[in-house]
Amino acid sequence: MLGDGKMYDVIIIGTGISGATISRELARYNLKVLILEKEFDVATETTMANSAIVHSGHDPLPGTLKAKFNVLGNRMYKRMSDELDIPYLPCGGMVVATSKEEEIVLDELLQRALTNGLTKDEAYLISREEISKKEPNISEFVTKALYLPTTAVTFPWEVAIANIENAMDNGAELKLETEVTDINKDEYFSVSTNQGTFESKVVINATGIHGEKVSKLFYKPEYKITPRRGEYFVLDKNCFEINNVIYPCPSDKGKGVVITPQYHGNILIGPTSEFVATNQVGKTTISGLDYVKKYAIKSVKNIPFHKVIRSFAGGRASSNTHDFVIQDVNKTGFINVTGIESPGLSAAPAIAKYVVEQLVSNHLGLINKPSYKSSRRKVIRTNEMTNDEINELVKENPLYGKLICRCERITEGEVIDSIHRNCGARSVTGVKNRTRAGAGRCQGGFCQPEIIRILARELKIDQMKVNYSKTGSYILKSRTKGE
Repeated sequence: MLGDGKMYDVIIIGTGISGATISRELARYNLKVLILEKEFDVATETTMANSAIVHSGHDPLPGTLKAKFNVLGNRMYKRMSDELDIPYLPCGGMVVATSKEEEIVLDELLQRALTNGLTKDEAYLISREEISKKEPNISEFVTKALYLPTTAVTFPWEVAIANIENAMDNGAELKLETEVTDINKDEYFSVSTNQGTFESKVVINATGIHGEKVSKLFYKPEYKITPRRGEYFVLDKNCFEINNVIYPCPSDKGKGVVITPQYHGNILIGPTSEFVATNQVGKTTISGLDYVKKYAIKSVKNIPFHKVIRSFAGGRASSNTHDFVIQDVNKTGFINVTGIESPGLSAAPAIAKYVVEQLVSNHLGLINKPSYKSSRRKVIRTNEMTNDEINELVKENPLYGKLICRCERITEGEVIDSIHRNCGARSVTGVKNRTRAGAGRCQGGFCQPEIIRILARELKIDQMKVNYSKTGSYILKSRTKGE
């Protein structure tokens, strides 16, 4: 079965942070771009479950792709966030030491940061006294820190969604619930899926923890991907003061249990780091969450764990190369962008630019699109507006005055807008990922019935057919009353 009969210049497989930013970068040019995603929505795996940190670039080993693209990506994030109206909080970060041995590690990390390209104003050591001024809840065990003022946090879901939305605004096409089953090449690539076969001149494999599996559809890859699970706690808003991202000294398992302030006011604590089977990456465990608690209190004191409103887990695509896998396989136009674990979120805009300008360009002419728009339509966020601004907005559209989610102060107008934008919401979690309705203290206990009602009305489906997160994940089972 032929898909839509079109010949595409580029097919991107995967809608996580890598596929999303690459789609936007490609949309700058006169190219026909198709984005394929096997799930019900975009960015539902690795991108949905990470620390949300835009790392400075202090940690990767010098000379690696991780180091190169981390530093470049960090410096691109503010502009991208401004253009796409993505939440972005330049909070700064610090790696803390709790012993003389760890202070030696800080010295080594400082030299690594400078080697990676950070300046002396972007990475420097601070004393216990200076740390306490910045962080009143720092642990009494902390003696010294490497301070990293260019560290920031973002909202990963919206980074991916905004990039894909902007790509679609500029002509890219998105097909969800479209799983790739085979990839062949004669003159052009033939990409077989459960929704038909699509042809293109270039294929980009940006499928996260499934990267090796998708590569095997085309050739025998030399790399191996093993999922690495990370478990987290989310603390309620405004219950605890943390101003910077607090890293412990790193180990061979990664950056360790990090305490991270979030753009929307919560505190994120985690992750663990454990190799698991693919079907286990999204599952939290008692032992994992106990580990998070045990190691978090070494860096920060007075953590109110009784204020936890959610725990979750996510998978990272860990490669046996110990680096990102970014390659044009045998110069065929099959481009791998896999093994994108930390600092993948930070590196994404720089990876996208490299992939398009250095790899895709070898197969396709890159002609600038005169109609290209670098920004997307602003997102109305009433919880960031003054009362006067809201009153003016309500005069134009009264639905922006009807509160749906009390915890996050999200209105019906915002929910409706999230459904009807390009790359819009089609499920309860889709609305949550775009507006944060249901992400607050009650975790949707009050607003979920209203979200279901709005989704049913706007999508023109029965409330019984509204999905929670994916096809068939219906929330309502039967009616208790007649119409």
